[in-house]
Amino acid sequence: MSVYRDRKLGNWFYDFWWRGRRIKESTRQKSKAVARQMEAARKTDLARGEAGLVRRPCPEFREFVEKEFLPWFEATHQDHPRTARRHRVSLRPLLCCFSGWTLSQIDQGSIEKYKSQRIQSKSAVTGRALRPATVNRELAALRAVFNLALKHGLVKTNPVKGLRFFREDNEQMRVVSYEEEAKYLEAAETRLREVARLILNTGMRPDEVYRLRREDVHLEEEYLRVPFGKTRAARRTIFLSQDARCLLADRLRKIGTEVYVFPSKRDRSKPMGQIANTHARTVKRAGLPWFRLYDRHHTFATHAVQSGMDLPTLARILGHAKLNMVLQYAHPTPEHQKLAMLRLEQSVNGERGKAPRAVPRKKSVA
Repeated sequence: MSVYRDRKLGNWFYDFWWRGRRIKESTRQKSKAVARQMEAARKTDLARGEAGLVRRPCPEFREFVEKEFLPWFEATHQDHPRTARRHRVSLRPLLCCFSGWTLSQIDQGSIEKYKSQRIQSKSAVTGRALRPATVNRELAALRAVFNLALKHGLVKTNPVKGLRFFREDNEQMRVVSYEEEAKYLEAAETRLREVARLILNTGMRPDEVYRLRREDVHLEEEYLRVPFGKTRAARRTIFLSQDARCLLADRLRKIGTEVYVFPSKRDRSKPMGQIANTHARTVKRAGLPWFRLYDRHHTFATHAVQSGMDLPTLARILGHAKLNMVLQYAHPTPEHQKLAMLRLEQSVNGERGKAPRAVPRKKSVA
């Protein structure tokens, strides 16, 4: 077997002749023993191909993702366009990392190396360190790619299967104080200010506000409908506060006969896109500690709990099918917890005062 090591890269290559054709390829491995095994496997694949046992050569990762996986996913998962967009975004760094690699060359070792390097890098947009959830979404997209490759018989195993994902910090959400809210709204431009107010008054997710249609708003009946969502609970009716009614009435006057309440500036027939960059500039301009626009969704839930709203009702408003999800979104402040304990103490003491006192037993005389 003819394997040799590249001194600069440190990787092992195999170089042999097969039926008058020279096969010279990198194994991308540091181990000579593994390189020999890969050379033997390559020769086996060549022999199987000549015998007609291999119908299709293993394609490059980029080619398979762009020409087969993404078109297939978008066509077969039309009910989940957000997931398709998420996969498309998550696969970009993977395409850069594994450009020129075939599907069969990507193994758990190379994915572990990608994973460790990726978690130490920073976002090109915000300049902040990547969160574990971001890397996990990328690994999930890669897993979906290999699942399709398995169905096509292009690979024998899914290298992402059994890979340990990063533990995600679900406590990153933050409740925006009333003082911070006032500063933020003062610094925000008109459209962002209206979106932020509607989230805080209805508990809607930002994406639900972006996609809100005129036909879903019923001002006379004082409610709006969210007709889309992954679950049945997400498709719900939300009753409107006075502030929300005034805001929506003003928006409907502005848009005239257009379909979306917040239409895109470029194409008025489509809903507005993400405004994360506008939000980030507003937070910085207002001089506030960082928080996400989605955190206003959490702030609504916290205010609802503090006002005494029961969890089943809050779950219905937020569009959650299970109560344990509401517990992740509602964050009672220490002051609210203290007041709750005081109310409990007063209630218990009041009930104790109403209870009849026990009459002591008389001692029996022997």
